[in-house]
Amino acid sequence: MTRRTHSTIDTLPAELRDIITRMVVDADWPKDFPWEKSDISSEQYGKAKPRYVDIVLYCIFRNNPVSLSSLGRWAKGLLVFERMRTAAGLAKQIMADVKDENASAAQKAAAEIITAQIIDLAAREDLKPKDISMIAGAVRDCAGVAIKADQYIRQQLSAKVKAASGTIKETLTAAGVTKIVQKQIDEILMGISKT
Repeated sequence: MTRRTHSTIDTLPAELRDIITRMVVDADWPKDFPWEKSDISSEQYGKAKPRYVDIVLYCIFRNNPVSLSSLGRWAKGLLVFERMRTAAGLAKQIMADVKDENASAAQKAAAEIITAQIIDLAAREDLKPKDISMIAGAVRDCAGVAIKADQYIRQQLSAKVKAASGTIKETLTAAGVTKIVQKQIDEILMGISKT
């Protein structure tokens, strides 16, 4: 027996797929929903989120019947996709105003947001081992980005401290401060000193 690669929802007309996508993702009721055939009244329009049974009813009304189970599987995948798209949108917003001086911090923040979204997704879903492996890889990649951004920030900070240290040494030498005191000041700047 071969595994089906496409959902029956994928075979629906594009217009109907768009409508039921909005019903699932945006809780948007279609204007031509058959309220008289539903156990929900038309007063619920805009207040209640469409249930899967409502979406199945709408598909039947549009002469494209689907099963509740196929709709549920399709909607679950769609919601996962939407959450990941939301995380990507947040990351893009963070990265939009990135300048050279805050690039690594923004990169780290974007990786942390995506990691949090991935963990949230994993906690909500009943995942197969393959899915868990994919999520673990995504978390590893995001953690790698955050670690590299952190390393870059530290390297930049260290370079600035070393540059400042050289300037301070010149100023201290010109002021007649002894080499021993200069070394103590340099150790404090470099974080070597325990004081």
